[in-house]
Amino acid sequence: MTGTTKFSDLPNNTNAKWWKDHGMRISFVHIITLYCAVYSLGYDGSLLNGLQALTEWNKDFGAPKGTKLGLIAASYYLPKIPFTFVIAWMVDRYGRKLGLVADHHIIVHYVGALFMFAGALLGGFCHSVSQLVGSRILLGIGTAAAQVTAAALVPELAHPRIRHYAGGFLNTTYYIGSIFSAWLTFAMVYYPGTSSWSWRVPTLVQGFGPLLLGAGAYFIPQSPRWLVKKGRVEEAHKILATYHANGKMDDELVLLEMREIKASVELEKVPEEASWLAWLHTRGNLRRFFVIIILGTATQWVGNGVVQYYLVPVLKTVGVTRPAQTTGVNGGLAIWNWSISMSGASLVERFGRRPLFLTSIIGMFASFGMILGLAGGYNRNHHSATGIAMIPFLFIFMGFYSLALTPLPMLYVPEICPLALRAKAAALLLLAQNCAQSFNQFANPVALSAISWKYYAVYVGVDLVYIALFWYMIRETKGLTTEALPHAYSPSQLSNGCGEERDATCSGNKGILMSRDISPIFGDVKRSLIREFLCSSSLLFCLSAQRQGVFQCYSFFRHLQAEPLFVKRPAASTEFSAVDMKISFPIR
Repeated sequence: MTGTTKFSDLPNNTNAKWWKDHGMRISFVHIITLYCAVYSLGYDGSLLNGLQALTEWNKDFGAPKGTKLGLIAASYYLPKIPFTFVIAWMVDRYGRKLGLVADHHIIVHYVGALFMFAGALLGGFCHSVSQLVGSRILLGIGTAAAQVTAAALVPELAHPRIRHYAGGFLNTTYYIGSIFSAWLTFAMVYYPGTSSWSWRVPTLVQGFGPLLLGAGAYFIPQSPRWLVKKGRVEEAHKILATYHANGKMDDELVLLEMREIKASVELEKVPEEASWLAWLHTRGNLRRFFVIIILGTATQWVGNGVVQYYLVPVLKTVGVTRPAQTTGVNGGLAIWNWSISMSGASLVERFGRRPLFLTSIIGMFASFGMILGLAGGYNRNHHSATGIAMIPFLFIFMGFYSLALTPLPMLYVPEICPLALRAKAAALLLLAQNCAQSFNQFANPVALSAISWKYYAVYVGVDLVYIALFWYMIRETKGLTTEALPHAYSPSQLSNGCGEERDATCSGNKGILMSRDISPIFGDVKRSLIREFLCSSSLLFCLSAQRQGVFQCYSFFRHLQAEPLFVKRPAASTEFSAVDMKISFPIR
């Protein structure tokens, strides 16, 4: 067979509708359990915004602002930085579960759930800022443990039919937690009397997500790919058959998945643990490293850090100060963000990852520019209409953010990395996010207090930089199988994930189909600029000379854009055998 084998072309012992299939229903329950890790993160993100609007919380903690407020917020993210490395090592060495002890599965999610639940209890009964900070440290460690394993395990357990949806929807559950938290704190504005329970109740309810996670994690199976890597092939085969074919061991889809996993593990030839230095060993891994850092920082540094965590000070810059108003806007944003993020996750396979990323960042740049202008206008003339006009643009900005930067990073990052580095990739993404967020939590409240609305100009400039980075660094992975996805960032070579790269012609029968090199990096930037100039010139010529219709011109433009310049290639394609299939593609 030539080309990419599609799972939809293979007979599979499942119902066409997943909700009518027993195996897929059970796997979906496991996936929803894993979603609780991100739900807990979203609950906290909206909780701090809501608490700042509650009179009793400000009274009990001295109305924190500036560096004091920054410390409270950052204490949730700072402990994640060192623990990310520890958790990634545990996941790689002992699996997405931590092992088998006396026939009981000890799951890394229990560690996260325990820390999160303890943090919620301490936060709900705290009486000082130091106790509040301590509770947030426990919460931060717990969410770090649960997030790393959830990000690595969800796409590995999901049936190929729903893999992109399962991975894309993972981060959208952030807003389910955010909605719950936002509207609970809104209700607490009207809590009768002057009681500290107005803020203690929402804080204690934060333990609901960890309870669900801990209760359901016991039943979650181990990662099939990790089991194959450890030589436990029969266990992996049984898990795939159970959840992807209702127990049919000789199902063609399951057999194909097993062949791909075995070929990928053999090709990577991973040691017991892949080193963190593996990111620097190959050009493909170095590309992946920079893309992960870019996506991790972008999720926090495009302006959303101000809107999501410091909405109350932001609204004060345009005269919106009443608790009911600020908590209402907070709750409305949570619902809006969730609906847009669900739409973005649903559009992944239709439009692709790269178009969604570019649409998101360009839209954020434009809308944050409007926020800057309206905030400046209000502070000049103090017209309430100008201040209120900024609120819709907050929704527009967060809508563009939620379209791609909420659902896609956790889906995209594990996709582009080989098996040996998938857990470390998820950890690296979270590390970049946590470092960026920790910086935000200290810098944002201080900057807002010092220069108020003028601080928004910084994010307009940052968004412009990210437009360029996304354009030149993000590559498309739409339509590739799970084991072929990593080669989008090393298209002319096969990488073992730990520093050794081999040309496809030398890989024997263990090759895997790789995607076209469709995005430049470093030395390819000049070539890309020339190509874009030629594409644009050709399109303008076609239209001005009226020699071709619009659709023909567009097709010609896309053809030019897909073809790399100045690349030598043989006259005929080189064929090699991959996973018992014949695959033909040009060696570059």
